[in-house]
Amino acid sequence: MELERPLLYNAELKNSEEIENKNKKSKINILKIVASILLAVIIGFFIWASNSYTAQDLAKESLISDEFVEVNRDDFISFTPKNIEPTKGFIFYPGAKVESESYAPLCREIAKKGYEVVIADMPFNLAVLGPNKAKNIMKKYDNIHQWVIGGHSLGGVMAAKFASKNNLIDGVVLLASYPSGDELKNLGKNVLSIWGSKDGVVNFENLIKSKDKLPINTKYVEIEGANHAQFGDYGKQKKDNDAIISEEKQLDITADSIIEFLEKIN
Repeated sequence: MELERPLLYNAELKNSEEIENKNKKSKINILKIVASILLAVIIGFFIWASNSYTAQDLAKESLISDEFVEVNRDDFISFTPKNIEPTKGFIFYPGAKVESESYAPLCREIAKKGYEVVIADMPFNLAVLGPNKAKNIMKKYDNIHQWVIGGHSLGGVMAAKFASKNNLIDGVVLLASYPSGDELKNLGKNVLSIWGSKDGVVNFENLIKSKDKLPINTKYVEIEGANHAQFGDYGKQKKDNDAIISEEKQLDITADSIIEFLEKIN
């Protein structure tokens, strides 16, 4: 029996090592599978995010400075009216997967009326990845005493969320958009909601329901014949309907509505 004990011990040790090696191999295989899945997800995200809507001709033309508006591009795109010192500012969050430059025509028109207008550049053109971009913008402009923030589609959702947490924001503009919850309802901030009757992207059921989650004095503007994409200048958007009014007319009505809204901010 004394001679058998080392043999039995060695056999048990060998079995234990074999089991441990199998477990290690299983863990390594699992890690390889997880890593492969994560890599596929990351690659898929980059491919998806890189397929953004790009600025068209009107937007590119609107990025050129002239005698009315000075356009600058650094960490964001700013439109500063000339021959006037603006005291009110408007920050704009782009829609999902839409280049920030696409909203230059709209923002330029607002700036021409004496307002500092800034479009936030978002990581991968997704406002959900840069919800607090407005903070750095606001820090740069000491001359602005009143701020309004707005956004298109997903950009509007994130703009509303930022406004709900920042006391320096006096108003919110929602273009084909609505807040994710009732965060704006009882804050005493002014809200403007604009959408197009031919919008094929926005969820109209949720848009209507969102009225119960917004302040009672919210102003609503439905643009007859307008669609989702023509709030910017980036071409046709997937699932969107064809507008029955021109892009220029939709942008003019939108700009006029926002300018009127800004004028009433005290």
